[in-house]
Amino acid sequence: MEAVEAQLGLHPKVLADPASIQPRFTSAGGPALVPPPAFLNSDLQDRHPALRRLVSRYDPAAPDELNRSLGRAGEEMVFRFEFDRLCRAGRRDLAKEMDWPADRGEDHRGYDIRSFESEGEESLLEIKTTNGHARTRFWLSRTQYEVAAQNPSTYRIRRVFHFRNRAEMFDIKPPLDAGLWLIPDKYVAVPR
Repeated sequence: MEAVEAQLGLHPKVLADPASIQPRFTSAGGPALVPPPAFLNSDLQDRHPALRRLVSRYDPAAPDELNRSLGRAGEEMVFRFEFDRLCRAGRRDLAKEMDWPADRGEDHRGYDIRSFESEGEESLLEIKTTNGHARTRFWLSRTQYEVAAQNPSTYRIRRVFHFRNRAEMFDIKPPLDAGLWLIPDKYVAVPR
């Protein structure tokens, strides 16, 4: 841990350089869609206390601009991936019907991209992108959680990870608490 802290102290731009947000892909030339990691039955708080201290000190998602840039770049990559997937499946008609409301600033819908399965079923994709590994934490809004609960057959969190180093992704289906630890991060506080 000390070595990581020392390197981050010497090279702070590693965590905060929005200009360098471009995905790197596998040798196949695009992101790889992989299965989600196996669910751990251990207590999240008991694992790696030294790593938790380090991450809390150097939180890569803290700078808002970096987080927005990374999120948008992940959305763009997934939109292209979905468009290409539908075209390869002979469903250019569905690819043309895809929608990216988040690109127009419509973040209130609870999902980023409306896509389709090759058979024609709608998919509502909320894209969560990090440069870290598959288990790197990400944030989920109340609206996203509620839209997932209301649309269990069509809603997916598309988890993009290793974005700048062989981008990979997997889908998380509702109910979200079956595949995610959902930890309250913020509370609405009203004086009594």
